[in-house]
Amino acid sequence: MCGIAGFVGDGNKKKLDKMLNAIKSRGPDDSGTYISGEVGLGSNRLSIIDLSKNGHQPMFNEDKTMCIVYNGEVYNFLNLRKKLEGKYGGKHKFKSQTDTEVILHAYEEWGVECLEQLNGMFAFVIYDQKKSLLFGARDRLGEKPLKYYWDGKLFAFASEVKGLLAMLSAKPKADTQAINDFLLFNYVPAPKTGFENIFKLPPASYFLFKDGKLTIKKYWELDFSKKLNRSEAEWEELIFEKLKESVESRMIADVPVGAFLSGGIDSGTVVALSSSMSKHKLKTFSLGFDDPDFDESKYAEQISKIYKTEHYSLKADTEVLKNTLLESYQHFDEPFADNSLIPTLLLCKMTSKKVKVALSGDGGDENFGGYERYTALALGNYYKKVPPLVRSFLKLPARTHPAARVFANTLDLPFSQKYLHYNPFSVKNIAGRQVQTYDKKLNDLENAFKYDISSYLPEDLLYKVDIASMAYSLEVRAPFLNHELLRLTAQMPSNLKVKNFQTKYIFKKILKEKKILPESIINRKKRGFVSPVGKLLKTEENGIVREVLLQKKYLDLFVNRNEGSLFSHVSLSLWAEKYL
Repeated sequence: MCGIAGFVGDGNKKKLDKMLNAIKSRGPDDSGTYISGEVGLGSNRLSIIDLSKNGHQPMFNEDKTMCIVYNGEVYNFLNLRKKLEGKYGGKHKFKSQTDTEVILHAYEEWGVECLEQLNGMFAFVIYDQKKSLLFGARDRLGEKPLKYYWDGKLFAFASEVKGLLAMLSAKPKADTQAINDFLLFNYVPAPKTGFENIFKLPPASYFLFKDGKLTIKKYWELDFSKKLNRSEAEWEELIFEKLKESVESRMIADVPVGAFLSGGIDSGTVVALSSSMSKHKLKTFSLGFDDPDFDESKYAEQISKIYKTEHYSLKADTEVLKNTLLESYQHFDEPFADNSLIPTLLLCKMTSKKVKVALSGDGGDENFGGYERYTALALGNYYKKVPPLVRSFLKLPARTHPAARVFANTLDLPFSQKYLHYNPFSVKNIAGRQVQTYDKKLNDLENAFKYDISSYLPEDLLYKVDIASMAYSLEVRAPFLNHELLRLTAQMPSNLKVKNFQTKYIFKKILKEKKILPESIINRKKRGFVSPVGKLLKTEENGIVREVLLQKKYLDLFVNRNEGSLFSHVSLSLWAEKYL
């Protein structure tokens, strides 16, 4: 795991060193740079596989005509290496045991098509001297970030926006459209970042930079339109075997591997499977709160006892939450208002003191339909079959309840407009806005899966985890984000994910029949990894809010105060004060 940076244009080693220093926490074990003419590449390394100096980056091929800087883990790199050493072994010589070198030789052999061979999380940039081009790519789900600056003259890239800001001579301006998007979603959708001329490469995409021209292409997309005809029992076995395979591949490391344990079924399943695969007693980590309405630590402890893990738990009080919020933009560099950023920072800080790698349950909801909003869409699919005259009578009782009223008033809208109303983090003022990522051939539920996987997952959940974990030099791996598992669940009928308005139907059935978790855990009401920050802001009305928000009058230049939550405005103010 690493932090990478580089440029083509008006740069030098001093600027490159500043870029790397800004993202030092991503790789404190080693650092390196390479400059050739107008091209510069740099890397900070967090050693996970092959701890020797042989893993030093930038890394070159045999004749030094290609150079790579890389951040991530490719879990099938040993099989790829055997392939390259076998059929193509005459021209591929390896000097390390790293996946970095495998990616470089895979590009040397297959060009951009090498991306089809990679299974894992990654962001890398290769300088091909013979072709005088930069080739950069990001993994299919967007687990690892790749940001870039392009103003028509200077092209630069880095793992984080902070790395790009370090080489600019002046602070950038805010991208007002990105701010509007943030106030709608509580995160900034790709390719924007919140800054003018600074962008993020979308998931499952690659760029080519040659002769002053930037080209971006998408290389992979989930297909929800092709379903496999399998029985429920067959689906259970297919999914369970693929999930075990995913967990096992993510246990490979030359350092100890631990696991997050929230007490929910996703992280609980990962702990259940990984505890039997670990060479040592598995270390698990959970975060709780003094506020009992938000604290789930007892469920994590219950699972820990079942699988005999070495469990570490921390409870955060109001003062810790407040301080973490105020310090959050020392790490986060895009406007971001998912309040789980606070517990995620605290969890990663605690975990990093014991292990370098932690497994997470991220992606379980997107694979198997775990969000409550999916049940509304499933109901909507039935509603469409009801005769129009009957529909009007069904809407009448719903007008007495706010959530039901939203549901009733949006039933006849197309998915592109409807789904924004169902997002619990969206603001009220969404007139004229719509979801761009949808397919008219899919039903509303499948469109929701597609949208969440392509936008909400990478731009909210995975951005949060990447920044929070890398702030403390911790690598987080998510078995549910194996693209082969996602491809399999995309081929599964949606009524096996949400059935009879029960979320995660097939997944919960697997857990019960395989006796992986107790039914008291499987059947309890879902609660996301959220903190009591809402209560904190309301009770601190004359503290945090006045200190952070009300005195920052310059924010009026680009904020429509009729949009956004109180937390989003506090977050936006902290971001603006730090970076603008």
